[in-house]
Amino acid sequence: MNPSRKSEPAPITKPVENHPNPGRRSFLKAATGAAAATAVFAPRFDILADSAKGANERIGVGFIGTGGRAGAHIDIINKFKERGIAQPVAVCDVYRPRLEAASHKAGSTKMYMEHEQLLDDRNVDVVCIASPDRLHARQAIDAMKAGKDVYCEKPLTHWSQFDLAKEVQQVADETGKLVQVGTQHMADDNYPQIIQLIRDGIIGKPVHVQCSYFRRGDWGERMPIPDPNAKPGPDLLWDRFLGDAPQVDFSASRFFQWRMYLDYAGGPATDLLVHTFTPIFCVLELDYPTRVFGGGGTFQYDREVPDQCNIIADYENGPSVVMTNSLSNHVPADTFIRGTDGLISWGMLQGGNEYGVRIVPFGGDKKEVVIPWNGQGDTSKLWEDLLSCVKSRQQPKCNIGMAVRVQAPLSMGVLSHLNSKVALFDKASESIKLS
Repeated sequence: MNPSRKSEPAPITKPVENHPNPGRRSFLKAATGAAAATAVFAPRFDILADSAKGANERIGVGFIGTGGRAGAHIDIINKFKERGIAQPVAVCDVYRPRLEAASHKAGSTKMYMEHEQLLDDRNVDVVCIASPDRLHARQAIDAMKAGKDVYCEKPLTHWSQFDLAKEVQQVADETGKLVQVGTQHMADDNYPQIIQLIRDGIIGKPVHVQCSYFRRGDWGERMPIPDPNAKPGPDLLWDRFLGDAPQVDFSASRFFQWRMYLDYAGGPATDLLVHTFTPIFCVLELDYPTRVFGGGGTFQYDREVPDQCNIIADYENGPSVVMTNSLSNHVPADTFIRGTDGLISWGMLQGGNEYGVRIVPFGGDKKEVVIPWNGQGDTSKLWEDLLSCVKSRQQPKCNIGMAVRVQAPLSMGVLSHLNSKVALFDKASESIKLS
């Protein structure tokens, strides 16, 4: 790993061309078996303890995209720096004021305005991608080809880029590099235990799931426009922001409030439901769905992405997964996994003092199991898990094989909604078709 040293801010460099797409596709299969589940989901805290022996063992982290979410990641790595585990070494953003603020927050790190230049920085071992959804996949692919492991904010890709999601998995397979997708609800340490209980038949065959994410408020209120007079130029690289999105004239709202636009985001499906669905996918060890129905609409707020979102994802031989969302009402709803012989609920435990998982078998010979949450929602635990895996080369909690298969029904839900058609998954070609 890189030696510990204070980095002085470097000149901001000019954009360079993207790397070409690889031509061959290959895909990992989801991990199965008890040993595999333990290897995938159990963090290696003993390895992290070893990494604190000296400053020369610190893992160098570079940040691509330095908006609000990246600030939380920088705070986490700054704390790991105090423990001798990792340290920020570089930041990248297409908007200079945001870039300079992030560099200061990260300890006067090097600054770049194009991600390829950051990837050429030998001090960077791990890349944190917190750019708009549309840029995630290409930046992750470029990072792995440059020899870097990746922490990628959810969703793995834009809703329209499922082929690129598979390409991320292909490159991870070819390079041996790790990808952790930052779905915070995957931070809990109890999932291997729940997986094993389901395998042991505690609720029989899982046949129906309901999960949800409710809040009140438009994304606009969480993405302010710091400079309404901002214009494209050397301090704002509009073409780099657009990536492969449709070429449109600059808009301060599109640039600063990109989550409200379908060209750059998918709304609740990929912003919010990904959090509650991913743990379901994990504990039920799902693969790709067979068909997906998407519904909802923009019923309250003035924006492109929906403010109400519902997705039904049917899996071969079950379960049927129902995902529900509203941005107009914050009253929560528990998650339920219904089996032929029992029920699993996610939410407030009896007594109302803590959250966790309650497993209720219907058979008289089986006892109820209550498992309080252990780290659920804690982004720092996902980072700790990834940094452990950087040393052990085990797969992290929310690894690429899982993330691609989670992306499929979410992308299918958006496509179904926008086209008023059923989205089908073709197993032979591993592609999405509308009918």
